[in-house]
Amino acid sequence: MTPEKIEQYKKGTLTFLSKDMFPAEKVALHFIIAVSDTRYSVTSAADMELKRITGGVDWNDSKIISTLYNIFQGTIVVKGQKPVVKPDHKRSPANTRMRMKLFPYLLRSREATNQFPLCLQVTFGCLFGASTNAKLKNMAVQFVHHICFNCEEKKFNTIASVFMSGMMKVVTEMKEDPKLRNLAYVAVGKIAKRVPNIVQQDISLVEKLFNAVSKEEGETRMAVQESLSIMASAVKDIQQPNRTYLQGLLMQNIEKIEPQSRLLAVQYAGVVYPADHIPTQYVLLLGAGDSNDNVSTEAIKSLRRKGQLNSESMIIRDADKRDEQKWPPFDDIIRYIFEKASQRIKTQNKFVIGNHVLPFNPACFSEILLYLRTCLAKSAGVDSPPKSSLADLKSQTPHIGTFVCFALLQNSTDTSPIALYIKLLRQFVTAVTDNLALYCLLEIIAVASDILASQFVDSLQWIKSLMFSSRDEVRLSASEMFALVVLKTKTDVQLTDIINDLTKQLSDKSPERQHGCILALGYLIGRWSLNKKSHDLVVEDMEVNSESKLHEAFTTATKNIANCLESKQVMLEMAVCTALGEIGRCGTVPLETGGEELSNESSSSDPNQDTDTGGATKMEVDGDTKYTLVTKLVKKLQATKENNKVREGVALCLGHLCVGERDFLHQKLVINGLLNCAQAQQFELHCTVGEALVMASEGHMSSEARDIWQSSKQEYLGKVSKTKEGSSLVTWSLDQLLEQRVGHVNPHIRQAACIWLLSLIKDSSQNLELQAKMEVIQEAFIGLLSENDELTQDIASKGLGLVYEKCSQEQKDGLVSILVNSLMTGKRSTRKLTESSKVFEEGSIGSTPEGKTMSTYKELCSIATDLSQPDLIYKFMNLANHNSMWNSKKGMAFGFSSIAAQAGQQLAPYLPKIVPRLYRYQFDPNPKIQSAMNSIWTTLVQDNKSMVDTYLKEIIEDLLKNLTGNQWRVRESSCLAVSDVLRGRQLDSVITFLPSLWETCLRVLDDIKETVRKAADSACKTLSKVSIKLCDVNNGKIGEAAIEMMLPCLLKSGIQSSVSEVRSIALHTVVEISHHAGSLLKPHIPILVTALLESVSELEPQTLNYLSVRVSNHADDAEKLDAARISASRSTPMMETVNKCVQYVDGTVLPELIPRVTDLIRNSVGLGTKACGAMFIMSLTSQCPQDLGPFAGKLLSALLTGLSDKSAAVRKIYGTTIGHIVKVAKDSSVEKVIKRLHSWYFEKEDANVRKSCAVTLHAIGQYNPDIMKRHLSLAMPLAFIAMHEKEEANQLDDKLSLWEEIWLDATPGTEAGIKLYLPELITISRLALTSQSWSMKAQGAQSMKAIADKLGSKLKPPHLNEVLVSLVDGLSGRTWNGKDSLLRALSSVCTASKSSLEEQESKSESDNNRSNRIISIDEIKQAVLKECQKEKLTYKLEAVTCLSKICEVYHLNCFDELSDAVYPVLEKKPSLSDEDLNRETLYALQESSIKALGKAWPMDENAQDKHCDKYSTVLARTMKSTWKIQVAGLVAAQNFVKRLSILQPEHVPYNQDKANTVIQTLLKSMKDCISNSKYLSIRKEALTLIDIIVSKFSAIGAIDLIEDVTFEDLRTMLDGAARDTNPELQDKAVMLRKVLGDRQIAIDEDEVITDEDGNENTQMEIVKEDIQDIQ
Repeated sequence: MTPEKIEQYKKGTLTFLSKDMFPAEKVALHFIIAVSDTRYSVTSAADMELKRITGGVDWNDSKIISTLYNIFQGTIVVKGQKPVVKPDHKRSPANTRMRMKLFPYLLRSREATNQFPLCLQVTFGCLFGASTNAKLKNMAVQFVHHICFNCEEKKFNTIASVFMSGMMKVVTEMKEDPKLRNLAYVAVGKIAKRVPNIVQQDISLVEKLFNAVSKEEGETRMAVQESLSIMASAVKDIQQPNRTYLQGLLMQNIEKIEPQSRLLAVQYAGVVYPADHIPTQYVLLLGAGDSNDNVSTEAIKSLRRKGQLNSESMIIRDADKRDEQKWPPFDDIIRYIFEKASQRIKTQNKFVIGNHVLPFNPACFSEILLYLRTCLAKSAGVDSPPKSSLADLKSQTPHIGTFVCFALLQNSTDTSPIALYIKLLRQFVTAVTDNLALYCLLEIIAVASDILASQFVDSLQWIKSLMFSSRDEVRLSASEMFALVVLKTKTDVQLTDIINDLTKQLSDKSPERQHGCILALGYLIGRWSLNKKSHDLVVEDMEVNSESKLHEAFTTATKNIANCLESKQVMLEMAVCTALGEIGRCGTVPLETGGEELSNESSSSDPNQDTDTGGATKMEVDGDTKYTLVTKLVKKLQATKENNKVREGVALCLGHLCVGERDFLHQKLVINGLLNCAQAQQFELHCTVGEALVMASEGHMSSEARDIWQSSKQEYLGKVSKTKEGSSLVTWSLDQLLEQRVGHVNPHIRQAACIWLLSLIKDSSQNLELQAKMEVIQEAFIGLLSENDELTQDIASKGLGLVYEKCSQEQKDGLVSILVNSLMTGKRSTRKLTESSKVFEEGSIGSTPEGKTMSTYKELCSIATDLSQPDLIYKFMNLANHNSMWNSKKGMAFGFSSIAAQAGQQLAPYLPKIVPRLYRYQFDPNPKIQSAMNSIWTTLVQDNKSMVDTYLKEIIEDLLKNLTGNQWRVRESSCLAVSDVLRGRQLDSVITFLPSLWETCLRVLDDIKETVRKAADSACKTLSKVSIKLCDVNNGKIGEAAIEMMLPCLLKSGIQSSVSEVRSIALHTVVEISHHAGSLLKPHIPILVTALLESVSELEPQTLNYLSVRVSNHADDAEKLDAARISASRSTPMMETVNKCVQYVDGTVLPELIPRVTDLIRNSVGLGTKACGAMFIMSLTSQCPQDLGPFAGKLLSALLTGLSDKSAAVRKIYGTTIGHIVKVAKDSSVEKVIKRLHSWYFEKEDANVRKSCAVTLHAIGQYNPDIMKRHLSLAMPLAFIAMHEKEEANQLDDKLSLWEEIWLDATPGTEAGIKLYLPELITISRLALTSQSWSMKAQGAQSMKAIADKLGSKLKPPHLNEVLVSLVDGLSGRTWNGKDSLLRALSSVCTASKSSLEEQESKSESDNNRSNRIISIDEIKQAVLKECQKEKLTYKLEAVTCLSKICEVYHLNCFDELSDAVYPVLEKKPSLSDEDLNRETLYALQESSIKALGKAWPMDENAQDKHCDKYSTVLARTMKSTWKIQVAGLVAAQNFVKRLSILQPEHVPYNQDKANTVIQTLLKSMKDCISNSKYLSIRKEALTLIDIIVSKFSAIGAIDLIEDVTFEDLRTMLDGAARDTNPELQDKAVMLRKVLGDRQIAIDEDEVITDEDGNENTQMEIVKEDIQDIQ
């Protein structure tokens, strides 16, 4: 067998297998094997089919996978064992090509991984076997990966070690294939992760991989890294000594050059070991300072992940907390790191910076110190998460101080943990000026200054150098450290010298030196005052003791610091504020009080006062006093041109000035200055001012008066007690805010007041008088919730939360009530408008043509006036109120969310009102309002699903109310809420709301705003899904109720809508409901089907209607278009639904359904509706024929009316439907239908109606032939008469073929059919002949002709006479189009039934008592002769033709009458001016007339004598006409000569002269005919005529009687014919010439004759030539 033949067999096999005769899983492997074929045609065919079926194959089927393995491996024979399979059944393993096609299917099967040992054999066979290649090896390793993921635990544990050894062998031996080794490395990691025991028992594997990271290169190194990363979790539970060994391994790799090695060391240190394992934490710390970003990031993440709490939710379980809080003890970690640092600094890993040598690089050292600081805090008992910012670290300092002091008391040697910590800090800060490390050093000194300060006396110069550093933050920390050391180690005299020295340096030109000196002076004076405060010694007391010099130095320094306030450098101004603030915070400012009388009067805090001077500064005050200082600070604070950082520093400075001194006289002046600084929207400044305001109001009772290094805020507040004075100032500040700023017209002041009010409540809530004003405060916050500014709303909400938290139970109830009311109504507190009141935000409503803004009340009034529309201001205000209402709702949301979590019981009564509103507000189109409402919902609702289920009814009622609200945002949010609330819920309880939701959402779908329409579309889609689910047949009663409620709504408000989107979604829903509802649709079928049928036309594209109108004048195109439209309608979802409804129609549905459908068929104007309605009725005839019977009459009546529709396609489908319905109708109804069609055909001349009749009868015969048989006597005559309409209606060929098909289908044949229904056919033909329609008369004549043609002589009386009577009667009257058909019919009948007609006539002559009219031949002749007199040429032509045929058949003598009729025609010549005369028609009539005369030439001698001369003359004249007339004339002449009596033998001798005259006349006219070279027929007929003439004379031997002239003419013509090109004519002419013989003729020999060729010859020469030719 040839390879090509085998290929064909394979392709045939594949074709057979692809015919879906077998399940996909049975043939899949066949196609896989075929794909591996070497022939392309086989592989391509198999591959295409495999792609088609592979999705349907379960590749986890154990049988399929077993078969696949068997094909792959073949028959396996184990050595030493007897073969199980017979040799004949032994199967060879798959070749390499086939294995490559089989392997991908093993890789996609989970079951393949569990078939042991096959998976192992396949893997190792492809890796190390003989029949393999690189691709198969790669697939084998991929298969190992696949096994690692999917193999069952028990089986994998058994084979894991085998796979591990195999992968390591690949890694070791197959170094020529890097890609394969990469996969194998990763497989090693996956195996180890899946079976950790492999690694835990043999740590050398990890060591090999770590070593490979250093040795491998490129992608292979990345593969090793991935492998180690994967198996890290497997190494986590290793035991000693492997754990210690791994620790050493990590220590080695963290120092390696390759970043991958260091990264893996960091990963293993973070994953394998716990957070309190010091050696590996050291590894992480080394990695944290790595130069590679990946290494450092991973290390820092591991370090800070340990012990980090969830910042969003601080509530964690105790067990989790204990696990997260595991940190190394400070003592242990500091000793370990110090030891490592001591060792490292002696190695090459040390880091050199200038003259300094560090054990670690700066980044690593910094992380180590921060980590040590965290461990110190954890050892001190700090529970908060690890901190990295200074502000966070300062909050932990008081707790650390106790631990440090205790530790130093226990061990104050140089080797103590604290001492080691300080050494590391000093070592790092000395080499690298790092602020964080410097702060840690400052922190240690500050918390234990009594013990540690003396250790830094020798380092004062170093600290002082740091005071003048180029970095601001370093100078700040160094200055405070300098102050701490000096105050603890120097005497007053030394301190005075230091103060004076620093004061002198204030005039230094270096800004950094000035900055450091200012800060140092501030901390020195402040810390000295704080130290002395505990001994009740203040600065003023130094005037009476020996320390006056120190006081003077303090005063001088303070004045100089204050003078620096006027510096234009921000850095120095900030330093002055810090220094003065520190002095004021820690004690009394060493300045005179000053301005007592001014300060006492300065109680005004009017926000509208002059902001440049601060009110009291308008009075001239001399000297450097506290009053002057306060005045300067207030002025700088209120200067809007100042730097904001400076203003914030000034604010804090003012607050601190009121804290340190017990009775600060200018406290109110400070408060007023702070309150009057709000002139712009500066949130950070207002927050700082708020802190300062709290400090200024609380005075020395403020927590800021404590020693921040030694005491925490909570401890200090617990020690102090409130005084009346302090309370009154807090209350006074509160009154200033509530009365003058919360309701201010300037929104920036209101925002600032809100921030300050929040600060007071937050920090002074324990004040009793403030507690009494909680109601007023909450009203202020509620009013601020309606601000346009979101920040103000947020702050006010937080304030409300604090108020609620601090107030009494009664106040809580009132607050909840007010908030709920505001949230529900959106009402806000009223505010009086002034000229400058801002109604809109700038730019929100545009600008004036001049570019000015339109935002304030004054600007809006001006615009309204300029436009001469005063009422415009009301529209502006209405718009503003709308915006403010929503801002109020958003603000209330902020406030509500603040208290909702705390007010569970108080809110419970309001939940039925709150939940629906909140639920809807969550979907507000404004993202900010949406976010605010979501926060309330999240706070209020713990279980979202149960809450919504509980209040589902109320929610839906609220949505129904607001879906058609006046505001677009309400409608949009309601639509979005509907989409959400219905999704995924049990809706049994709200099923009654679904119709209302449908109706309302469909209305909103036509909203004027696009976003609302989109939201409504989403809501409708959700409603659709819910409705479909509810109406499922499996839902029983619920589904039935759902359909009953929703279907009418969808049909009425949806499908019948004029909006396309509404119709679309409603239709989709109805269609899907019908698919799922099943038998539940039955009660609703009448309404549903009617609506769907109507929608077929309504949803049709309008372009089709337009096209239909455009092509309406072209019937064929219009019919094709309508057919295409109907075909498209049949495939619409509506018709699919209708077809699904058919199966549920029965006798209970039909009484309501049929009247609706019949009305639809009668009255609908849509093409699709009509057609689909008819198709639906057709479906019913098959579904419920018995039940449909009583309604068949109504349906037939409705459908019959549609047969006159203007659309041919509709008429056709209506007719077809009638053909189906008749099977369930009564015979009487069918008979009525056929009679109706009969009457329509005869009464209506509309071709379309007649075509409909044909379609209907054809459908009846096609679909119900048995019924058609019972009514053939009615149907066949109509079909017969209609099938003869062709001559008059050539444009309706298709209809005629249909009638013929009806006739042929119902009859055994045409002739047999005519015989069978002859009486009926004659009756209907006679009816047609008597019709008022001329075309119908012609049609009747055609049918009569057909009867006569088919029956011929078989047409016998009395039917023959009936036909003739009808035809003859039809000839009477005027000429009409188609009347010539009567003549043709009469001719046909008479010629075909000659014998019957003669017999009938003879009987009628003998029967004297006959009562019926009998038509005679003579009567027929007279009737036709009468028609020959008509003027219309075409008709006269038919009449002459008819008469000639009749006369010829019956040998009638009608030449007299005929000649009188046709002679004028033969003499007439065509004229261009005669419109009725057509040249061709005239010639045709003349031709027929000549033929008729020839046939009618009488045999009677007398008649011949009468007409002979004229007729011969007429014949001779015809020889000169057109060639057709010439032929007709020659033929007529032949008949004339044959019948001419004078040429009879007995008459020739007596009529010789007359005969020669007639013959001579004909011969002369024939000369041109016999010589006509163009038309053979003319020459042929002319020669025939000569033959007749010669034959006549020769028959009686009277050739000699021919005159010489006539004889010569004959001889001449025969001689010419003898030379004809036609052999037949030549032979005939020669024969006739011989018959004619020779005769001597007296001739003029010299006469010259010119022949046809123009040659001149004498008469004698011509005779001689003729004689020679004849011889």
